[in-house]
This record gives sequence, C-alpha cells and structure tokens, in this order.
Amino acid sequence: MQEKPFWEQTYGNADVSTFSKGPTVDVGEYYGIFRPGSLVLDVGCGEGRNSIFLAKLGHIVDAFDISENGIAKAKETAKAMGAEVSFFCQDLAAFEFQKDYDVILSHGVLHLPEKEIRDCFIEKMQEHTRTGGYNAIGVFTNRLPATPDNAPFTHSLFDVGELPAKYDGWETVHHLEGTFKDTHPGGIHHEHAYERIIARKIR
Repeated sequence: MQEKPFWEQTYGNADVSTFSKGPTVDVGEYYGIFRPGSLVLDVGCGEGRNSIFLAKLGHIVDAFDISENGIAKAKETAKAMGAEVSFFCQDLAAFEFQKDYDVILSHGVLHLPEKEIRDCFIEKMQEHTRTGGYNAIGVFTNRLPATPDNAPFTHSLFDVGELPAKYDGWETVHHLEGTFKDTHPGGIHHEHAYERIIARKIR
C-alpha cells in the first residue's frame, strides 16, 4: 500500500502545479456572488489555488490542509503573488471552528476521510456559515471507483445525489454531476466521477 498520496511529491516541487493553476471551475465562474470582503475558509486548500485567487480579490481568507508540503508551497506562492492568506496545517477531523464564515470552500477533500468524520464536518460547516453565506463543495462520487493510486486514501466516496441532499433547505446556486479526465505532473492520468454544489444559507 502507498504510504503517501501522489500529490505529496508534487506539493514538494516548487516548479510544478499538482492541479490546474487558477481557481477551480466553480469558484472561477461564481466568485462574483460573494459579497466584498467576505470572510472565507478554504478546507483542504492544497497549494492554495482558490485561497490565493479570492485573497487577491480582497476577501479575508483562512485556509488549511493536512499536508505540510502543500501549506509550505501555498505560503510561498501567496508571497510571490502578493496575496495575504492565513495558511495553516490542520487535519479536518480535529479542526474546531472558532468563528463563522461568509464562504466555506472544500474541493476534492471530503471523500477522503471516513463517512462519519466528513458528515460531522459538513454539519459544522453549515452551522458556522453565516446566514446569506455560501458553501462551495466538490467531491468524488461512486459513479466510478476511486483510481488505484487514490483508493488507499479515499474512505468515503459520496453516493450520487448525496451531496445536494445535505443542503436541503439551502438555496442551490450551482449543481453539477458527471465524470472528467485529468492529467497530473509525471504523466499521471485519472478519470473521476464528481459532484459539486454552491449553496446559499437562507436561514
């Protein structure tokens, strides 16, 4: 069994981006709905692609990841780009909310921990989102199995439709479900099934 996921190696390489540069597709398309100067939490921020993008737009951003390499790289990238982000290393299973946020992001992360942990965390995310604020989440689903190199670290693929069902009572701004193929540094090729949602807390 692999000891570490593939992304740890490229997180430690300043010359490559493990995932695409710039924000995720949904954040890049819908960032205009976030009120100016929003307080943002990026959960599992990786190399900081969304965090840095939103900080450059004037939002106040806290961001964490379990990967020390990812956080170190995110800090260096933010410094080079003149973006101020509060990056820190943290396991989401042990994270304790100290404040409420206008926007909480989580992309490519919540299918990694055990189901009990991620379901509890989603409840806490919702609780600590201010009324009128947003959750923007992207997860992998069981429409396809986890790729062999991801499988040892993927403990709770979502059922198709499970993610939006958790946001019953919120306003759905964006929802998309399907499959995609991607390529990472080193010639790593994947096909994933995904579901993503942007939802607004209305009460």
